[in-house]
Amino acid sequence: MTNDRFKLGAWLVTEDRDTAFDGTREVANPLKERTRIRVPLVTFDLRITERFGVQAGATIPDVTRTAVITRTTGIVNFSETFSGIGDTSLLGWYRLRPARKWTPMLNLGVSLPTGKIEKPRFRPELENGNLVPMSRLQRGSGTFDPVLGAPLNLSDKPWTFFTSVAARTPLYDNREGLRTGASVEVNGGAARYFTRRLGLFGRVGWLHRKQDVFEGVPVLVGGGNWLYATPGVGVLVGRGFNVQAEMKIPVYRSLSNKQLDSSAVFQFGISRAF
Repeated sequence: MTNDRFKLGAWLVTEDRDTAFDGTREVANPLKERTRIRVPLVTFDLRITERFGVQAGATIPDVTRTAVITRTTGIVNFSETFSGIGDTSLLGWYRLRPARKWTPMLNLGVSLPTGKIEKPRFRPELENGNLVPMSRLQRGSGTFDPVLGAPLNLSDKPWTFFTSVAARTPLYDNREGLRTGASVEVNGGAARYFTRRLGLFGRVGWLHRKQDVFEGVPVLVGGGNWLYATPGVGVLVGRGFNVQAEMKIPVYRSLSNKQLDSSAVFQFGISRAF
């Protein structure tokens, strides 16, 4: 436990989804579709007592979708971009008493619908019983979604071991009839500190996400299971600034439908405790 009362962080999550998969197989991408995702994230953590605190986070997604469409009149380079404030999360955390050197925590909160939503458009025909979207310009879920988490840490210098489970569970449709797919992620890993200013870490994680649903009908967006391996590095620079970088690599994926996916998700961040 430190004497720091609050921590401010700024992060950037980036990925390029340019490879098509169907289930576990890589398939053709005839339209050369690509989705470029850049998501800045700002976090604020306030410790109120030795065991209780609150945390808030706001996203600002910037997403660009492109494709090359061949028509009788020639080639059309399709592109659409949307950016702006996304959903905001607000949660409380409670640190339980250590048990056999392990320190458990509980997180409980809500994702607030601060991101813009639009009326989704779909092709007139279904594909294997699923709606095929023509536009995906959604910056948020449009609903108040429960957010749950349970981290568990053990510190045995110079090592730290950790595991966690987290879930976001939308419970109802937004005003446009769309419900974002629920997700759950389980992680486990270890960090090794070589000096007071340099540490390396690695973790393995499983992500499960349900498909989006529009008025009770599944939508061909998201859905599937991913197994990730994530190496990373943390460096303490200047007067207490913690710089962190990691690369989230999918080593296995089993998707619910044909969709684009990336070869890696990169995250960069800087935080400062006060």
